Amino acid sequence: MKKNHSFDARKILLFTISLGLLSIASWIVPLRPTYSEFEKRELTKFPTFSIQALSDGSYFDNIDLWFSDTFPFRDALITGNSYLKKLYGIQPVQVSGDVEEGDAIPSAPMQPPVSSQATSSETDNGLSSTPEETASSSQTSSESPAPEIDVTGEVTQSLGAVLIVGDSGYEYYNFSREVADQYIGMLNHTAQKLEGSAQVYDMVVPTSMDIILPESFRQNLNTSSQKDAIAYISGSLSPSIQSVPIYDTLKAHADEYIYFRTDHHWTALGAYYAYRSFAELKGISPVELSQCERKEFSGFLGAFYSDTNKNPALTQNPDTVVAYVPPGTIKMQYTDREGNTFDWPLISDVSNWAASSKYSTFIGGDNPYTVIQNADLTDGSSCLVIKESFGNAFIPYLAANYQTVHVIDYRYWNGNIPEFVNSNNIQDVLFLNNVSATRNASLVGKMESLTK
Repeated sequence: MKKNHSFDARKILLFTISLGLLSIASWIVPLRPTYSEFEKRELTKFPTFSIQALSDGSYFDNIDLWFSDTFPFRDALITGNSYLKKLYGIQPVQVSGDVEEGDAIPSAPMQPPVSSQATSSETDNGLSSTPEETASSSQTSSESPAPEIDVTGEVTQSLGAVLIVGDSGYEYYNFSREVADQYIGMLNHTAQKLEGSAQVYDMVVPTSMDIILPESFRQNLNTSSQKDAIAYISGSLSPSIQSVPIYDTLKAHADEYIYFRTDHHWTALGAYYAYRSFAELKGISPVELSQCERKEFSGFLGAFYSDTNKNPALTQNPDTVVAYVPPGTIKMQYTDREGNTFDWPLISDVSNWAASSKYSTFIGGDNPYTVIQNADLTDGSSCLVIKESFGNAFIPYLAANYQTVHVIDYRYWNGNIPEFVNSNNIQDVLFLNNVSATRNASLVGKMESLTK
């Protein structure tokens, strides 16, 4: 018993000495880091004194934040903690890629001049696809043989920096004032050209970083506010353009499965809530999910997985792709990048497709041009959606409200959008982009080249 007491006393003494040394070190200001390599961000700075901050208590709160955020040997301690968590099967917070600094987001809207045409490539920040395999023979349509097309191949993404928290990935967002103004100018110019012939709508989709990542993780990250960026864009548009407000709608459903964990896209459920916001703005009755046929495809590992070198934290919990087929006699036809035309189901059976390909269940993936016809509607209603891949999960719902839905993927289509709208007597034009596309100069430049 005496031996055990002696051993316990030594452990207590060692713990007390260690605690004392850490306490002393914590007050040595030169030892306090200013930047975290582990989290790729500037750490909290010591607050500037002011009478107002002292009186409202924020001064001492900010000192507490500085004290905890800049603890000496911070990254070494976090790395050690991460190693211990791995031993217990707990995944740490990780950052993959380089985090860029965004521009300051203006609080007031502006009316920029129409941007000049930009030279652009058809690459983007994670919105293009590369073919690596074809669909199984069960994907043939009743009218055409199964084509060997790239929409069924493995989807590879080139995103910005990715934050991994547990089993989920989140893309960093950095606001670009110049590109945002170019996007605004492109939309205003398009609306001016279509004035009197079609109603222009704009939908900028926030990504999961802003919507479902807990505030406790977001508050110190070097990522721009998507809410402020979207507000700046919508507030700067011409009054003739109707901006679809979906940020708060998605935020209200943040506890639901509205974004994938292993991929940057939203799920069909997230897209559905945005569709309801569009229907409300337009004044049409949205289709209910209970009216739709539900299809489910498990085992999806998306862009976050492939762009982080198949991070094992994401492997442990693959996503499930759920799709909804609206009621009605609906037929779809798409034109591929070689100009070939195929009949194709609105929602494909991707059960046997590669784990990375399952998002292509929606409208056959990314094709230059797609047209969807609802034979049960005869009112002549038509809509054009100008989109990148975020639009794929959204578009099927529109088939319940329009006799004809035209879809242009601006990255691969070549033509003139105003001329297309007028020649096809289209009433509604919806630009649908995720917020990261509005900071990408080549994407906005490509859109701009189609709206001259």
